[in-house]
Amino acid sequence: MIPRLQPTPRSELAAIHSATLAILAETGVRFPSAAALAVLERAGAAVDTATMVVRLPATLVEKTVAMAPREVLLAGRDPAQDALLDGSRIFVTLDGTGAYTLDHRSGERRASTSRDLAEATLIADFLPEIGVMWNVVSAGDTSPAIEVLEELAIVLRNTGKHIQGEVQRPEEVPYIMEMLAAASDGGRWDPRRPIFSIVYCPVAPLQHEREMLEAAIALARERVPMSVYSMGLAGATAPVTLAGAVAQANAEILSSIVLLQLIEPGTPIIYVADTGILDMRAGIFAAAGPEAMLFGQLLAGLARLYDLPVMTAGFTADANDFSLMAGLDDGMSALSAWLTGPDLLVGLGMFDGAQMLSLPKIVLDAEVVRQLERLSGGVAVDPAHLMTDVVAAVGPGGHYLRQKATRRFLRDGEHHQPELLLRESYETWRAQGRSEVERAVVKVEAILATHKAKPLPDGAEERLAQIIARAAGTLAAR
Repeated sequence: MIPRLQPTPRSELAAIHSATLAILAETGVRFPSAAALAVLERAGAAVDTATMVVRLPATLVEKTVAMAPREVLLAGRDPAQDALLDGSRIFVTLDGTGAYTLDHRSGERRASTSRDLAEATLIADFLPEIGVMWNVVSAGDTSPAIEVLEELAIVLRNTGKHIQGEVQRPEEVPYIMEMLAAASDGGRWDPRRPIFSIVYCPVAPLQHEREMLEAAIALARERVPMSVYSMGLAGATAPVTLAGAVAQANAEILSSIVLLQLIEPGTPIIYVADTGILDMRAGIFAAAGPEAMLFGQLLAGLARLYDLPVMTAGFTADANDFSLMAGLDDGMSALSAWLTGPDLLVGLGMFDGAQMLSLPKIVLDAEVVRQLERLSGGVAVDPAHLMTDVVAAVGPGGHYLRQKATRRFLRDGEHHQPELLLRESYETWRAQGRSEVERAVVKVEAILATHKAKPLPDGAEERLAQIIARAAGTLAAR
């Protein structure tokens, strides 16, 4: 038996889908790009060139969404680290582009830097629980004009796993593609084995940002996989009701998919099952809590309705440090997301509504992943596991400590064995005097001192430096 959340009833998903189609056909979505408007108008959409609002007929939406593939390969530079999103397993990734780091060495919260991004990436490269690498924080100490390129170079140096990033402007795309070619063993970008994907975000409510949109169009032509992520805030940039916020988020996601499939049929798409609320008391984005879990369940159900790979969010805490609130946010969001059975689960390592990185939290979250993997293993019910023969041999009043079957099943993983989140007697805990966070800090420093990522191909470092230097001379600051 493998536990699962009860799926959202199909009738409710159909109602949300119907509301989404009405939004797209009657209210429409703004596409502030002449190239996008031309493509959509040729496909039969109603285009208002003055407002740049496009109304998408239901037949066009359903036809183009069906063109997106069900399976998506997120290839690693190291083929052993490939992540095939085919519904057979869950891959876990760091969260993306936080602005701050909770420095475990100083205890201070500060703006994130290149070093933070490099260290987080190297730690995640070491951890087998993490399958895909999103740029977890911004390299705030780099030039804004070339920050996206510098961040990509940092991550390429520190992992052989698949990299998920963000591209903000179309003029960055040629440099990005050159860098990916330089870092590939064959010396070229191979769309059959994409080592890079992007997170594309429509802008709530019901619009797209011109530069990011045109960058996505250029990347779609290269068949770069796209995770489409609506980031509305219920009560602010989305309806306050959860159903209304989901319908609007779904409309924003589907509008993106329609355009990308018209640009390049078969563009690999990952549907992101996550959106948020505005905490009206604090006036901030709330990443955790019951609404986040419900959003994830509803949106994941829609992704399955469309037969698309799905990424959902967990592990993220609204808490600002290690605390009971952090554990509650982290564990509940991770468990609820895991039980929806996504292809990709994002969120490790972050506090403060996914804005602040903690390196120790990455390794602690990886231990939570191992617990969830054990949960996914379920309960084997067969003669060997029922152990009636061993029960008979031990008999009333005996014990199982010396039984060979006990040792064998423990070695095979019948019981999860924690490494950092230890179960200890009170006396042992007091005698050792080390918290789980302190144990995690020791592991972090050991990884950083010893782990080496897959090296870049010969000459790649020089090529990356040349590409970035050339970009620095032409790209304007954002």
